[in-house]
Amino acid sequence: MKTNLKAFTILEMLINIAIMSIIIGMVYFVYSSFAKQVSFYQMDVEEENTLSSFCLRLKADFFKADRIIGADNSFELVAYNTESIYYEVQNNYLFRRQQRDVDSLKIDKIDISSIIDPLTKESLVQKAQITTYLFDKKMEFTVAKKYPIMSQFNMAYGD
Repeated sequence: MKTNLKAFTILEMLINIAIMSIIIGMVYFVYSSFAKQVSFYQMDVEEENTLSSFCLRLKADFFKADRIIGADNSFELVAYNTESIYYEVQNNYLFRRQQRDVDSLKIDKIDISSIIDPLTKESLVQKAQITTYLFDKKMEFTVAKKYPIMSQFNMAYGD
């Protein structure tokens, strides 16, 4: 009795395994590249959100402040309701402290312009120019405060 069984040979099976290995390797490479790109994109978005959030808080703090009292490497924003927010530069970071809330931003440098209040003799911050990095490129932003008392003082004494 003669039987004709049709089956794959060992050589055909080895070729099939080699082709499948190549296909699986390419799929893994594409997937890992895609996962790395998503991770880099997520880090970039996080960096941009951190910077924009800190900038918006600083702008809002300057806007809401009654006065901004400056000192060496720090300034304190005093609101109309006497609540205060404290900013301090330490180890290339600008820290924002409000009660128990602490926030920070890595900076390259900060330039603070201030004037002396003729009535209280306090050093009042008018402008802060902050240099930081976004996506490894230098970026500058500026916040400013205009004091209505200074405008009245300057008009009264002709400065």
